[in-house]
Amino acid sequence: MNDLKDDEFTARCMGRPLLWLLAVLLVTPLASAGQSFAIETKGGDAWFDCENSWASILNEEGIEIVNDSDFTTPLDSQNHTVFFENIEQCQWIMPVTNELPNTIPSPFEEFTAIETLECQQPYIQQSNCVSTIVSGDLIDDNKDVFAINVTSGQLVKLKLEASSSAIDIAVHFQNDSTSVKLDQEISLALNTSIGQENILHIPINEQGRILVVVESPNLNAYWMISNSVYSTKDTLQLDDLENISGIGQVPFKLGLQGDESVILTAASSLQGDLIDMHYRYEYSEGSYSDWYNASVGDRIHSVDNIEHIEFYWDCHCEWVSSMVKESHFDVGWGMDAPGFKPLSASSDNSSYPLIEMDGSARDGELTLHKDDYQDILRVETTGWNESVHLVDIVVEGDIYDLQVTILSMDQETWDIVDQITATYSMDKIRVSLDVGLGTHFIRIQHVNGSDALDDNAQSAEYKIRVTTAELDEGEEPWFPASDAVKDAADIFYWLIGVILILPFIIFYINLNNTRKFAEEFAQKKNRLEWLSTMLDEGTFSSSDLSRALKSVSTLDWEEALEVWGDVEVRHYTTGIDMAIWSLDERLGENGSWPILIGITPQDCEWSVAALKFESNEGAQWNVSKTEPKLLTRSNEIFLDTIHDNTRLFLRVDLQGNAKSVDVYLSGMVNGEPMAAKPANTVYRIIDSEE
Repeated sequence: MNDLKDDEFTARCMGRPLLWLLAVLLVTPLASAGQSFAIETKGGDAWFDCENSWASILNEEGIEIVNDSDFTTPLDSQNHTVFFENIEQCQWIMPVTNELPNTIPSPFEEFTAIETLECQQPYIQQSNCVSTIVSGDLIDDNKDVFAINVTSGQLVKLKLEASSSAIDIAVHFQNDSTSVKLDQEISLALNTSIGQENILHIPINEQGRILVVVESPNLNAYWMISNSVYSTKDTLQLDDLENISGIGQVPFKLGLQGDESVILTAASSLQGDLIDMHYRYEYSEGSYSDWYNASVGDRIHSVDNIEHIEFYWDCHCEWVSSMVKESHFDVGWGMDAPGFKPLSASSDNSSYPLIEMDGSARDGELTLHKDDYQDILRVETTGWNESVHLVDIVVEGDIYDLQVTILSMDQETWDIVDQITATYSMDKIRVSLDVGLGTHFIRIQHVNGSDALDDNAQSAEYKIRVTTAELDEGEEPWFPASDAVKDAADIFYWLIGVILILPFIIFYINLNNTRKFAEEFAQKKNRLEWLSTMLDEGTFSSSDLSRALKSVSTLDWEEALEVWGDVEVRHYTTGIDMAIWSLDERLGENGSWPILIGITPQDCEWSVAALKFESNEGAQWNVSKTEPKLLTRSNEIFLDTIHDNTRLFLRVDLQGNAKSVDVYLSGMVNGEPMAAKPANTVYRIIDSEE
């Protein structure tokens, strides 16, 4: 009865004495109520057997009918609630079915079957499968019979949930004309025990009905059986090779490329018995190979030009399995390298992996269990016709039985002009050869050739690195140009020259103008007072300050400080020199407080630099504007990288109600985090006493 916690069971009222009513046991109420469930019962006896625990039954009015560890009690046809102290230590039978027939019908005789829902695969992942519960008693009759309608490609699972005494369960199959007693049966000399499992799996090969016949040598026996019907005819796509499950011989399919394979790593019933797997290839729709057998540890190879591989597990049971897919690709080519070189220079060599001769490592393998004992790789050299290139190859890995050959090809006749072969030595294979311009080949081969092929042989995995050096450039081909080409070339050169030099001219003019403005700006000191005067006169323009910030940054640091006037707060220490001025608040917008900050690193570079503004009063500052424009967030400004001995001047507008601000600079210097903070606070309003 333990499955009542995991499955959902249904029953339907069929009417008349030969028909029955099945109850619904919902797993959700059971879980939420804490070891309890509600069930609609028919008139009859309930049987409970608990070990070191107890159960109780309440009627619709909530009145407790019984509370005990081992009891048989009559119940009316109504809804009842069952409570358990520990459901794991109890087995039980509830009267959920009307009185069942006690005779086996003939094949052509009408016999009402219980209604069942077909459950889909895969079995283990199927959490919403509905099982049907049938119960009965063998009082005043010698047997109970019920039927299940079935069709080809189904599997019926019958589970004896509980029996109060010895019991015999036989199964018959009937079609329209014949009746056959099946080999599947359950026979117990005693009542069931808690945690005991008695399960039958019945595969169905044709349409008909299953008759379940329940008998007991005792005249006072109660029983309850759950049944489920699963489909085994629909072919399922294998998506998760690590977790494959099913019930019965359900088919699966898997698409594999010709250079891939799978290894069967596990296959067993839920009871732990090893089972075999069968597979076949589908070449096209409806066109299949023969079936082949595979056991745990066997490798299944794919073949070229197939739709997929079809599998089924040879077990009319509940089973689990797993497989591992392996790809047998060479040098990142997405396929296995060919085993023989092209026949001629005009042959299509696009299927041959092209190895870039840049010294990077590329993986490959000789898949000996798949008729692959040699790989042909391609290299291509460029240059003048008479150029000479040194091709140097290093192969490492599982290469003790491999040899590597460089084939220098004549580009017209496709004859092998020169070749050199090397084998394993000093933990690698190394070989070099001088080749000319064009396409040449590398052959990686097992020393035993085709004799090394074996279905059980391990793949020889290798890692190849190819480099090249130009030994002789050759002679550059020369063709005299026509006069028209020369004239066009002269015009082109002049045009390109003007286009290339124009940005430098514009840059020089702008730089020169900025420098002149900076020199003129620097001639007068205390420029902050000058800005206040312009504000008083109404002649101030925001562009004046923006231009001044850009220009002053071109001056020497000390000279630039003098230009702005007396520094309100200056912080000079190892790594950084920082100066801060409080600007006329008329420069701010919407009541903001504008300040001016100058920064210059000292013999170091600040990366990931940022400024943070805080008040010692606890009030919050927000950056509303910066000049030049920078990325901001709340009270922070992100400066990115400040290079060594550069000068940065920026205007910051702070929005808030605080009367002072402390400025923090943080960043990375030489890979280490660093921070700087002036010792003095900048005050928004300075008292006359100060």
